[in-house]
Amino acid sequence: MGAFTFVGLAVTSSTKVIFGQVISNPIQLLGQIGGLTTRIIAILGISLAIVTTNIAANVVAPANALVNLSPKWFTFRRGALLTALLGIAFQPWRLLKSSVSFVYTWLVGYSALMGPIAGIVLADYYIIRKTNLNMSDLYSRSPYGAYRYSRGFNVAAIVALVTGILPVVPGFFQKVGIATSVPHTFVVIYNNAWFISFFSGGFLYLVLSNLRGKPGKSAAGDPILPTAK
Repeated sequence: MGAFTFVGLAVTSSTKVIFGQVISNPIQLLGQIGGLTTRIIAILGISLAIVTTNIAANVVAPANALVNLSPKWFTFRRGALLTALLGIAFQPWRLLKSSVSFVYTWLVGYSALMGPIAGIVLADYYIIRKTNLNMSDLYSRSPYGAYRYSRGFNVAAIVALVTGILPVVPGFFQKVGIATSVPHTFVVIYNNAWFISFFSGGFLYLVLSNLRGKPGKSAAGDPILPTAK
């Protein structure tokens, strides 16, 4: 990864010397060098890289999630096709039109969703369950399973997730133009969305879980991490 970073910085910096301006977009840079044959090879290479990267990073996970959500209706092929169609419907080129829209609108807004999820998962696994999971109950639909909660829904986790996201919403609305102005406090919260949502969601989940009581134990818990001897 360090080599890739160095190549990107070195090539981008050299464009200032060669072309008189900084060209950070590789497609735009390829249009400035070589002839027709070079451009065709470059287009094929970039197309192949985009397809293979998206299949590995952006198609496998949602396709499998759809299969797990409804095995009756979804196969991996159907899930992959639906993912591709949704990817087009979301118009990702709007996010890439500028670094500001990509980083400060998409990535920061996205982190407000991922922050409380990470906080809840880590709090549950490391603090509440002490790194012990019952592997058989993870794949069981039994109403007496350790992870059945309330009819299959962990209400404490849902409340903590929503509560962790809510403080970021006003700043997000201001960033995308839905709200013209918001108090400066919400702007600061939005700029630190992941950290605030992570700690608020994780802390609230701990509180709600302690109020509910210790999670029920079924059979024997299987430690995921090796125990010290």
